[in-house]
Amino acid sequence: MKILIKNANVVSHSTKGIKNLVVENERITEISDKEIEGNFNLVMDAKLKTIIPGLIDIHVHLRDPGFEERENLETGLRAALNGGVTSVGVMPNTEPCIDNPYLVDYLSLKSEKLNMAKLFSIAAVTKKREGKELVDMVKISNRGVIAFSDDGDPVEDPLIMLKALEIAKKLKKPIINHCEVKELSKLGYMREGFYSHYYDIPGVPDITESIMVARDIEMARYAQSHVHIAHLSTKSSVDLVRQAKIKNIPVTCEVTHNHLLFTDKSISDYSPNKKVNPPLPTNDDHLALIEGIKDETIDIIVSDHAPYTKEEKSVDFAKAPYGISGLETLLSSLILISKNYDVDFSKLIEKVTYVPARIFDLGLIGDVKEGYLADLVLLDPEKEWLVEEKSLVSKGKNTPFLGSLLPGKVEMVMVRGVIKILGGRFTWN
Repeated sequence: MKILIKNANVVSHSTKGIKNLVVENERITEISDKEIEGNFNLVMDAKLKTIIPGLIDIHVHLRDPGFEERENLETGLRAALNGGVTSVGVMPNTEPCIDNPYLVDYLSLKSEKLNMAKLFSIAAVTKKREGKELVDMVKISNRGVIAFSDDGDPVEDPLIMLKALEIAKKLKKPIINHCEVKELSKLGYMREGFYSHYYDIPGVPDITESIMVARDIEMARYAQSHVHIAHLSTKSSVDLVRQAKIKNIPVTCEVTHNHLLFTDKSISDYSPNKKVNPPLPTNDDHLALIEGIKDETIDIIVSDHAPYTKEEKSVDFAKAPYGISGLETLLSSLILISKNYDVDFSKLIEKVTYVPARIFDLGLIGDVKEGYLADLVLLDPEKEWLVEEKSLVSKGKNTPFLGSLLPGKVEMVMVRGVIKILGGRFTWN
């Protein structure tokens, strides 16, 4: 199929401004300021609305296999599309966990059959994510995983971490580490500070994260192997990464959109939907995260999509599981972050498209450029939508945005040149 998209306001790494685009045979074949003539199967007038590359959310929990009551591949990948996310990096903390080639194949084959958003597998570092014995990283890497992580738990043993880094360096894959000293966090439920005392909720000190961030930076320096630090949440951690980058240590990092929009003060309602690990930041930490986005210390933005059943989250704050469902609010959050904190929208878009594609070597995606795969999203940034349970496709309704009007309505989603959403509706319904 040959498609012309005209009068589109393109926001991407390589292309910006009002453009006309031709999509054919899965790829963007032509981009022009001028009118494009020819025969097309479909002509779409964007009417000066925004075209962006499909979002790449590199930190997602789809719960399959083992926890399908919370989410499965079909509901999760459908939710991704609904949020303008065309590629997801899937974390391995399932049951059984993704610690062998056969389970990587299971995810790949099942997602290909579903033919929705694209799935990139992230395999466990250690068997059963127990931190005791490395998986066969070489064999699993040959199945096409993009990284290794025991996310949900840190790789605590420094010798295991060093061995993993040495193998990962040869494979040219990063180790994604969940930085948490569990001995320091096990008695707390939110970030330690004024509001943890005011709300009488046991707090988690910021050194819980930064101690392990410092360790991982030193290990990356020693091994000269790429460490990617998951869901950064404290000022100390941002400062450590900033200094590491000045020294050219191979470290990258991410932050979730929730940590850029909510703080510990937000927990005044004791909502279990605001209980997340790492905890929501203090105001000082929050300002440091925003500054880390602005000065490029923080490389990418993720959702850390962690869906739970309504029953699991319908308990007291202290008893509720950690996690926020986020695939469908990520894109709208970028618009809010841009407006609220004076961050260039195109910079934010690059942190969910071009940059993750480069960091994780995902090929020709994440940009609006001739020759790239046509993973595209048409967005009306001025149109608002109401976040409510019925508007969320994910099984997980556990989001602090429930009841909020968010900016940015997804009007069209295209994956490999095939339209998956048009006019805000799935094309296969």
